[in-house]
Amino acid sequence: MNIQCTWTSIRCLRLGILLLFVLGLFGCAALSESEQVSKNEQRDETISLKILHLNDIHASIGDFAYIATYIETERKKNDYFLHLNAGDLFSGDPVVDLQQGTPIIELLNKLELNAVTMGNHDFDYGQEHTAAAKDLSNFPWLSANTIVVDKTTPIQQPKPYVIFELEELTVGVLGLTQSPPSTAPASIEGLEFLDLKETIEKYSFLRDEVDVFIGLTHVGIQADRMIAKQYNLFDVIIGGHSHTVIENPETINHTAIAQAGANGLYIGDITIDIDRKSRKIVNIDGRLQSVEELQERDEEIQAMVEQYIDEMATTLQKVIGNTKTGLTRVGRNERDVPLGNFWTDAMRHMTGSDIALTNNGGIRNSIEPGEITSGDIYTVEPFQNDSVEFKMTGQAIKNVIEFSFKRGNQIDLQTSGLHYTIFTNDKGQYVDSLLEVDGKAIDLDETYHVITNSYLASGGDGYHFEGEVILPAAGNLANALIIYAEQIMKEKGSIDYEDEGRILIRRAE
Repeated sequence: MNIQCTWTSIRCLRLGILLLFVLGLFGCAALSESEQVSKNEQRDETISLKILHLNDIHASIGDFAYIATYIETERKKNDYFLHLNAGDLFSGDPVVDLQQGTPIIELLNKLELNAVTMGNHDFDYGQEHTAAAKDLSNFPWLSANTIVVDKTTPIQQPKPYVIFELEELTVGVLGLTQSPPSTAPASIEGLEFLDLKETIEKYSFLRDEVDVFIGLTHVGIQADRMIAKQYNLFDVIIGGHSHTVIENPETINHTAIAQAGANGLYIGDITIDIDRKSRKIVNIDGRLQSVEELQERDEEIQAMVEQYIDEMATTLQKVIGNTKTGLTRVGRNERDVPLGNFWTDAMRHMTGSDIALTNNGGIRNSIEPGEITSGDIYTVEPFQNDSVEFKMTGQAIKNVIEFSFKRGNQIDLQTSGLHYTIFTNDKGQYVDSLLEVDGKAIDLDETYHVITNSYLASGGDGYHFEGEVILPAAGNLANALIIYAEQIMKEKGSIDYEDEGRILIRRAE
């Protein structure tokens, strides 16, 4: 009897434990459902704003069909959505550049771009073409620090900012442009570019008028960081100009900074969560979407791109000038040559630098006497190189010249603004050099503005340009050659060059 009672007690104990376990499961399930309700309520209490952004496209339209599909897909998925661009739509692809930007504007209209900030290369085609591009656009061009001071200029005063009313949400976007922009001086005549700090302070009142405040800038990553550090103003800075690849937004002083590289290789993807009641931002997430990884494309956009490319077969035959002398590269390893002189003069014309240097390896062909076409320019400079301007000491410049000759015991750099003589021993090896600017020996302690191509600036062929980068993207080289050719034709009627003694090789005494 006692034994039965004992077993019965054990069975009762087991049943009790089982019952408690089952109740515990139900309790956990109920708690889980409660947590889920809480999460749903939390989601109801926030508004999510999706922003897709690009910058420094530089006329690269080849992958626009893939970009279009990604943008449209995200637009349909999100109730609150903006598509923004941080400038430099132009300069980089002859398909676009030789039509003064029309193809990319038409494509961005199809992609329903909401706003773009004016970049320095958006002035490259000249004022009439910049104005025409703005007129063709279905989206606003922004630049709060660009002021039209000459009312006769074709460029109309750009909007400083735009406020988007997105149902429950207001989003302010302030545009800022490099000051002054790196482009041909003639392209910005009659325009004044205000100091960034002065402009930001002028429009700081917008902070209190919107739920989300975005700086859409084309000033470079270092300036963006300075703005974030000194002003607790913007929620997000979407930047351009420095071609910086920022995988995830970096945060400085509660400001998220984003940039999506260049040339349409990435799409920036940002999500901003805003508390519905307080209108305060509770979270910002961001990433870059590699365009190369995208699989789906918009066939209508693809057909447009292919049509533009087909049209260029004829457009590349456009005559931009003529030459009686021809522009040869022959002899470039021993001295300055006509094409090298024209080329580097065009680079200096672009920025007004003291000195221009370009490497012989980048000069891929000669131009024969007769008509010069756009296709000729893109044949002699097929790389679509940009250019970079440095502030360098005379000694640093001399070091570059020394390195250039020692690479192969021959001339490797064509030049404008600088005349240099290489002194060699009886074996043809470098001994010393004499550098002159404006007929005077270069001051080794003085600083000069030197423009070169982006290949050399980034260390190509082992070069090292020691100095301060003052213009990281000073202008597309092919475009600079075309603009300068047109300038010479207006002034002289023919593009004629000789070897001028800019570069000499002498035996050391």
